[in-house]
Amino acid sequence: MKKYLILCFILAFTLTSVSAQDKVSNQDCDNCEVETFAPKKGDFTAAMVFGRGAYLNGGLTVPSSFSSVSGDAPYLNTVDANNNSVSNMVGAEGRYYVGNKFALSFGGGAILRNTPAQLNIPAVVDANGNQIIQGYNAVVANERIDLNVTVGGQWMFKTNNDRLVPYLGFALPFNYARQSLYDPTITVDNTGNPTITDLGARHVDIAAFGVQAVAGVDYYVVKDVFFGFDIKPVSYTYAASLKNPGPGLMNLESETDTVSFFAQFSFKLGFKF
Repeated sequence: MKKYLILCFILAFTLTSVSAQDKVSNQDCDNCEVETFAPKKGDFTAAMVFGRGAYLNGGLTVPSSFSSVSGDAPYLNTVDANNNSVSNMVGAEGRYYVGNKFALSFGGGAILRNTPAQLNIPAVVDANGNQIIQGYNAVVANERIDLNVTVGGQWMFKTNNDRLVPYLGFALPFNYARQSLYDPTITVDNTGNPTITDLGARHVDIAAFGVQAVAGVDYYVVKDVFFGFDIKPVSYTYAASLKNPGPGLMNLESETDTVSFFAQFSFKLGFKF
């Protein structure tokens, strides 16, 4: 319910702002300069992007030390047929207008996590099996990287309505994801034989790149604030993953090609500087 109230508030603000601007523009003023809304050379825009997340980490399955290495191939989870939401904020986009009709676009983000390993401490028991000193489990080392970067270009088109700015362009996305696990647990059985869980870190890497066509439109509700919508009419992505179950062991490689048509969209709330 809260997200719908926010969307209603944005809509009400938009209608109010447009009405106010129209009243001002309709006033007779022979000496007033004509206010333009469309961006021009040297302008910079920054926008919050809503829709589906751009982090590609489908198939990021770390292999286990005790079973077969998973054959999960990289999955382009940034494209989904039935799970997109305009109320989900996923990142930011910037555009620099190198000309009145062309802009360079760039966006992306990164998430880095690191949990250091801690050795386990076995409990101390007496001859009767009574615990004297409490034991402690190991802390599994967990390193995680999620990265997405997109650069591109967009050509703007002039319309009779200066507030309305349609555009066509292209985007070159790059994604990288990595997860590494290391369990330092060492156990000793009743006969004194030790068992080492991991000899070293196990990890999986996914790298992907592609090319996308972009079509969209921006609508300036006031001079420096706009709403926008874009869609990818055609998109191609190549993704490759590499799984390593431990030091000295053979890697498992897999790859996936994904082509989508009108399957990726985003909504934007932006500002012009």
